[in-house]
Amino acid sequence: MDKSLPRYWLTIFGICTKDNFAEMVIDSNSIETHIPYYLTRTQKEGLAKALSDFTNCGAKDVGFYIDKYPNEPLQGDGWAGLDVFSFENGARKRIKGIILSNTCDMSQENERTIPLKVVFAPVIRISRYTERLKKSISSEEQIANKIRAIKNQEVTSMFYLPKSKTEGHDYIALLDDLHSIPVQNLKQEECKKIFTLSMFGFYLLLFKISVHFCRFHEGVNR
Repeated sequence: MDKSLPRYWLTIFGICTKDNFAEMVIDSNSIETHIPYYLTRTQKEGLAKALSDFTNCGAKDVGFYIDKYPNEPLQGDGWAGLDVFSFENGARKRIKGIILSNTCDMSQENERTIPLKVVFAPVIRISRYTERLKKSISSEEQIANKIRAIKNQEVTSMFYLPKSKTEGHDYIALLDDLHSIPVQNLKQEECKKIFTLSMFGFYLLLFKISVHFCRFHEGVNR
């Protein structure tokens, strides 16, 4: 396995500070314990290389999506036509979102006494977010730095999604704005899958949501 692992991924296991993560060294053996066990050696090496290439080349130059599972709902999927309700006025609208629920939980083969709901985060164009920043930040350099940090996956509350074959724009998933719908709603005509993450993209998402929601070093003595 490639031992020159991405520097950023060596920081996410560290202690969280206000702005980023304290760095700590993790050897290749530690990283291997987090690689999915069901992958072959070749696939594991490919995943480690993709993580390394991400830091060196950026997400656009790494295989982020795959052309598989067009109808099967998977964790990390992008879907269009998902229902949300406005907290301010109760208005209902359909948006694009990324599925955060576990794949097994969404499987129709698992019978449940209580119908399952699917949790998702809204996905918006990064250009739209940039326009929001311009309303509160006057410095073009500060805005550029923020967008660069998002694209480097350094902002824990956002997951950067480079443009795909079906979506001609860069997007970000807002991990601090979650919604849910009944799983059967994904079968509605209005709902349509727009992308499926590759193993690299999926693994990256798992890291991001793990860091965003589950931090062992929260700095609170309970």
